[in-house]
Amino acid sequence: MEIILLKQICIMFLLIAVGILLVKKNYLSEQGGKDLGTILLRAVIPCVVIKSYITEYSPKRAGELAVAIGLALLALAVAFAVSYLFFGTRERIENFGAAFCNVGFIGIPLVQAVLGDGGVFYLAGFIALLNIFQWTYGVLIMTGDRNAIRLKTIVTNPVVISFVIGMLLFFLRIPVPQVVMSTLSNMANLNTPLAMIILGTYLAKMSWREIFTAKSAYLCVFVRLIVIPVATLLALLFIPGVNPEIKRVILIGCSTPVGSNIAIFAKQYEKDYKLSVVVVCLSTLLCIVTVPVFYMFVEKFI
Repeated sequence: MEIILLKQICIMFLLIAVGILLVKKNYLSEQGGKDLGTILLRAVIPCVVIKSYITEYSPKRAGELAVAIGLALLALAVAFAVSYLFFGTRERIENFGAAFCNVGFIGIPLVQAVLGDGGVFYLAGFIALLNIFQWTYGVLIMTGDRNAIRLKTIVTNPVVISFVIGMLLFFLRIPVPQVVMSTLSNMANLNTPLAMIILGTYLAKMSWREIFTAKSAYLCVFVRLIVIPVATLLALLFIPGVNPEIKRVILIGCSTPVGSNIAIFAKQYEKDYKLSVVVVCLSTLLCIVTVPVFYMFVEKFI
């Protein structure tokens, strides 16, 4: 399985190279990259989430879904606790970067490669929860101000809305016309190439010197790629009687690099934007080694 994972990461990095080339050749502007990001977050990922819940209902599947959401909450709690332990409130970019992984952009294609579309069924709750916490706890990390949290931002978040729609389709067993299903599938297929091209636009803006000489970024990346996944693995080992596939989905998700939304938050709340881009780029580059190695341990223990 780790070979499949490594191949998928290599494919993803080739797609990132396409994004870099498009920017370097001036075929894709900075505004164009932002527009692609909007399409991904507001249309493509919601389609992936909804599509993952268009599956046959059974009490067993419903129970597994509840378990997956519970384990996702546990994984996020571990990430928040570890990142706070290392960075507290003084290093806000590092705290946010370690706490929030790129489970949407990178987690989805990795889970699809290893476990198929059925794995995304378990991952969708993780994605929705991460988005909710980004706009609550994440805002608190960045600002230190509870009043900066806006309920409207959460309830109008496309990923959260798509999660609710998907849950309704699943639990109410609402039939979906084939034409709608085909449309959702076509949109969902855009997730990996679009996400990687967008990450390529981030890398294209940075010099290799800037990425690899930013000393303050290394601890954040180490915590994000090594400490938090290992801590989550240890936590899940103490939970018996759970479908191993669910645990593996959650562990793949929590082993992904720093979420690219950190750059959006850094700019919005006037924090160190350059450092935010560096931790995204550095962690994305290093995950080509850390994710397959970590998954080897996952398969041995779970």
